[in-house]
Amino acid sequence: MVIPLNHISPGDRAEVVWIASEEGMAARLQDLGFAPREVVSCVLKKGGQGMSAYLVRNAVIALRYANAREIFVRLLE
Repeated sequence: MVIPLNHISPGDRAEVVWIASEEGMAARLQDLGFAPREVVSCVLKKGGQGMSAYLVRNAVIALRYANAREIFVRLLE
């Protein structure tokens, strides 16, 4: 099942499937490592619509809620 990145919890690992952002933001997110088939894991999540941090390509990247919900992922076991 494909879900928005902002739905995964700390400790969860997922594979990026697609990015549903406008072209400029999608390119920036891909530059940061949120590209299709890339594995990401949630390391920190603030309650509500706060910032969350994700480990991708050996770097921890913080994303706004609005950006994280535009990245669609498939949870990994």
